[in-house]
Amino acid sequence: MKQKHMTKEMRERIEKGIREGEFLIEIANAIDKDPTTISKEVYKHRNKVIKDPKSTVVSSFCTKCSNFQKCDIIHLCKTQGCSKKCKSCSSLNPTLICSFFIENKCKRLSRFPYVCNGCSKRLRCRLEKYEYVPITAQRDYEKELHESRQGLNLTGDEFKKIDEVFKEGFENGQSINHIIANNPELKISVKTGYNYVNSGNFQVKHNDLPNYMNHILKKRKIISKDYEYQENRDMNRKGREYYDYLLYIDTNDIVYHGELDCVGITKDYVGALLTIIIPKWSFLLLFKLDIKDMAHVNSCINFVYKAMGYDKFNKYLGVLLTDRGPEFNDYQGIEFDEDGVRRCRLFYCDSGQSTQKPFVERINREIRRYVFKGQSVENLSQIDCDLIASYINNMTLDGLGNRTPYEFAKRFLGEEILEKLNIEYIKANDLIIKNID
Repeated sequence: MKQKHMTKEMRERIEKGIREGEFLIEIANAIDKDPTTISKEVYKHRNKVIKDPKSTVVSSFCTKCSNFQKCDIIHLCKTQGCSKKCKSCSSLNPTLICSFFIENKCKRLSRFPYVCNGCSKRLRCRLEKYEYVPITAQRDYEKELHESRQGLNLTGDEFKKIDEVFKEGFENGQSINHIIANNPELKISVKTGYNYVNSGNFQVKHNDLPNYMNHILKKRKIISKDYEYQENRDMNRKGREYYDYLLYIDTNDIVYHGELDCVGITKDYVGALLTIIIPKWSFLLLFKLDIKDMAHVNSCINFVYKAMGYDKFNKYLGVLLTDRGPEFNDYQGIEFDEDGVRRCRLFYCDSGQSTQKPFVERINREIRRYVFKGQSVENLSQIDCDLIASYINNMTLDGLGNRTPYEFAKRFLGEEILEKLNIEYIKANDLIIKNID
């Protein structure tokens, strides 16, 4: 069974194998470790051999040059009266001024074993030497392990920089991934960023993380028997069920599809927020519905259709998936434009299965950071909705390769269509994620 940490005995066995000229795979098998682990161990803990200052042997600087044996260059120092070959000079370092100097590098040091242990030419070799000493390697490893468990491996300036960037980003509601992706000078991974926040040593604490309260208050959702609206129970959805959706995208090799949903607001408010998502880019369009009904939903679909045009709309929103809310009952009004041309196909999720459209549900959680659940949005304008959508579309996402939905939408839809849809570009550090009062 492989051990996690390398022991002193293992390091002694590695040195013995190198000294006796064993292959890397033989050493690895002897201590039950991966060959890459052995190679990294030797390279990391090798030490440069320092010449004994008491030694009386004087070595020329030029012994490191590939042309040492046949070199006859003289008078590089331009000292009057000097006639001896420069390679014999011990007072001047000719390698710093000689244009013919080519450093001779030992291949043994550029690949495994990376050290001079066991080399038959070691005594007469005048090149730089490295050696692997098990006791020293073990001591360095224990010191590094001890220091890593004492606290943060950061200098004062590094700590201050990370602390300031984190604080500024979290004040604007930005996620750790967004902060780190847009501040490469921090030179840390997302995992390290979370570890720093959880350590409690920075101004930003664990409970400042986005959606922190969602994890605390999250409860299992219980679906009642009367979950589906009464007026939808008799609606004929033959050919538009979720199974039909899966069959359709598989049969027709559909790459892009859209998801629709209405974000619930206060019960005494007749309106809602309509979300239209292109999951491939996590791209969001957000509309305020003064009345949560079929007519207002269809009006928003028509607006998007006119802005995108038939070709773009049919390609990226040609297949739509939504829940069974009564506001989506008019599938013909959604599927066909004013001239009777089919522009898309609408499918419905199974009753109570929000997980069948996970992308829109995820983005709905982002919207909740601007508009809390139960918060009235009667004073929220469509301009506010466009701004919220622009903010969310400019978030850096790990799933998009640390790029933003806006970048993908700009590439595939074009800047002109984004302007018609009222989606703006927002700089990464100007991104604000806060509740709209």
